[in-house]
Amino acid sequence: MSEDIASNVELMPIVIGVVVSIILVTIGLLSSIGAIGIIGIVIGGAISGFLTNNSTLYAIIYGAIVGLISSFLILYSVFAIPFCMVLGVFGGFVGKVAQSNLK
Repeated sequence: MSEDIASNVELMPIVIGVVVSIILVTIGLLSSIGAIGIIGIVIGGAISGFLTNNSTLYAIIYGAIVGLISSFLILYSVFAIPFCMVLGVFGGFVGKVAQSNLK
C-alpha cells in the first residue's frame, strides 16, 4: 500500500498549493493580520486537494504537506507545525469535496 501511495504522487497540486499558501502567509505576517495566514493555509490545502486527480486520501496527504511547508514560516511555537498541518488537511478535504461536487 505504501509503495502505491509513493508511486502515484502528483507534484503539480502540491507546488501550486504551497506557492499560494506561502504567499498568503507572508502577506499575513507582513501586515500583522494572522487570520490571512490561517486562511491562506486552508486555501493552499484546498487548492492542492481540488487539483488532484487521485482519491481523497491523496488530497488529505497533499494538504498535510502544504501545512507542513507553510508552518516553517510561522515560528511562534512548537505547536505551529501540527496546527498548520491540521489546517492543511482540512483544506485538502474541502478541496476534494468541492471537486467531487462540481463533477
